[in-house]
Amino acid sequence: MAEVQEPTKEAIKQKKKREKAAAKDAALGVEKFQIEVAGVFKPDVKKVMKAHGINNQQDIHQRLLINLIGADFETQAWMLRNVTTPYEIPEKVSRAFYEKSMAEIAADPGDEIISPSSSP
Repeated sequence: MAEVQEPTKEAIKQKKKREKAAAKDAALGVEKFQIEVAGVFKPDVKKVMKAHGINNQQDIHQRLLINLIGADFETQAWMLRNVTTPYEIPEKVSRAFYEKSMAEIAADPGDEIISPSSSP
């Protein structure tokens, strides 16, 4: 039969510390709220934080939530709209794509190419 190992003094100390912190958080109404976001946002979030003197990522999330919750319905709708940044493909990329497409069509002919300018 396997022996049951007693926890060390340090383990007991850490357990009590976690329990005390959990009781304090419960009394204050604090709970974990985990979010996952695309890494592409991180540089922009850091830039905004620096510009506004915010040095804690949790702080910026809490501020955003407080502002969202405190706003009236129309303002909430405006804050929650999906904003897309227009992106214009550079001429160089567009031309490279066109040339590569034409090369692939030339290598495997059979499809008819109808230019937009020749459409009825």
